[in-house]
Amino acid sequence: MRGSEAGFSLIEVLIATALFAVVSFGAFEAVRQLVAATQNISARRLGYAALERFSVQLRAEARSATAIWSRSATAGGGHDDCVQLDFFTADAGGPTFWSYRNFPNHGPAEAIPGSALERLAAPAPIAPCDPTQSGAVVLTQLDAAPTVTSISADRLASHQDAYLQQADSPYVTASVPATAPIPLGVLDASGEQIGGGNTVTELRVDTAIGSRVVDLLPGVFPSGFTEVLRYTCSERCDVGHDTAAPKTLTACSMSWLPGWSEFVRWNDASVDPGGSLIFPGGWFIAGTFDFNYTGTRASDGGTDALVKSYTATNWDATRDYTAFPPDRRAADGSTAGSFAPWDVRAEVAPAWLLDFAPFLAAGESAPIVAEQQRCDAVQQQGVAGGFYTNG
Repeated sequence: MRGSEAGFSLIEVLIATALFAVVSFGAFEAVRQLVAATQNISARRLGYAALERFSVQLRAEARSATAIWSRSATAGGGHDDCVQLDFFTADAGGPTFWSYRNFPNHGPAEAIPGSALERLAAPAPIAPCDPTQSGAVVLTQLDAAPTVTSISADRLASHQDAYLQQADSPYVTASVPATAPIPLGVLDASGEQIGGGNTVTELRVDTAIGSRVVDLLPGVFPSGFTEVLRYTCSERCDVGHDTAAPKTLTACSMSWLPGWSEFVRWNDASVDPGGSLIFPGGWFIAGTFDFNYTGTRASDGGTDALVKSYTATNWDATRDYTAFPPDRRAADGSTAGSFAPWDVRAEVAPAWLLDFAPFLAAGESAPIVAEQQRCDAVQQQGVAGGFYTNG
């Protein structure tokens, strides 16, 4: 019979079990922390990526914008007070307005929570802080309301970056000309004029992951020029500009329609007692000068016509001319004018205007000469096929 056999005592087994448990719990905690750290790193990476995408999106939209502004750059204490950043542009498809906004006083369970930044777009101005209008959420986990700061180009050199707390890049400050905002002839939802120009709009966004400060300049960054095009009509368009007159006009002719005339000799003392008439005498004439515009419509082949008439007279109130009764004055009742030393009644319209224009009553010559130039240009453009008949 053997006195003893080798083996583990109960105490040794308990100690080994305790050590195993401690090591196992330590390993489990290490793995748990590693998984948590990995998840945190992944969440932060996604958060940073979202911020970066948002920054890129803002800069891209600023390049296509004609104007960027904010009527609600800071939010108050009201439930629906918000921070809203507005954009405007226009192309062949018409005007486009879009906005980014945040309601910092909204609760997390509301349709637009206070931690979200949303984007809205419309063909008309977007009313600021209107919670009934909803858009697409583009950023979440906001820690605070965004801040919007407008910086005129002449203040860029002294401006401090809101995030880095240091001066802006010299490249930015030197690349933005200090030009005043240009009224674009467009009103926002509040009825105020929208201006385009080289004002920099700075937006700061703080989330649970990080912060971003984006400097936005309307137009092509970094020059940011805003070009306002003002289109002018050709002579044809100018004929009936801002009126119901047809715009298919492609031809024009002139005609002179004498109303009355009287020949006065220089030595007729009953008419010219002062002797101011020159030899051998002259004609006093009144009538109308007509410009006859026509054009063919491409839609139905019909003809459009427009007649513009101008009164012409050479009556002179500085001379006596007692033989001329009041009914032989200009259509507006005036007697201003000059003396024409030859008979121009029988001349054709262009020659009549050339000879008679220097002697027309005050204020009559300039508009008639301008209309003649417009008429000639329309005729020349129409013959040359310089535009389509349908305008």
